[in-house]
Amino acid sequence: MTFPYKEITPHIRRPVIPIIIKSYTYFVLYHGLIDSGADHCIFSLEIAKELGLKFSNKNKTTFIGAGDDEIEGFWGEIDIKIDKITYSTRVIFAKISDFGHGILGQLGFFDHFDVQLSYQKQVIEIESVKLQN
Repeated sequence: MTFPYKEITPHIRRPVIPIIIKSYTYFVLYHGLIDSGADHCIFSLEIAKELGLKFSNKNKTTFIGAGDDEIEGFWGEIDIKIDKITYSTRVIFAKISDFGHGILGQLGFFDHFDVQLSYQKQVIEIESVKLQN
């Protein structure tokens, strides 16, 4: 699969791709920033509400973002669809800045795909990998 870099603002382009996030009953068209520095996939709590997901304290987690502050979030099990590939994964829903996109990290994205980013060509190449246990 090949995707172009997305222009966020004039002169700023990032590796953001279209995705579909699905719960048992709803789905959301969304975008994900490919972030090799992120340990997990992280999506906005607003997306969780749109998906009809409910959380309890047993789902609660904390993590460190780009700064030193701890961010509180909740684990959720969802399906992610990228192009024609759909898979189930565990992600974090948290109150994150409204970039208009989530974060596709190591667990939940990179463990499913080989990814090649070319800033010079402004393209993202993604190839599905077969998961081994």
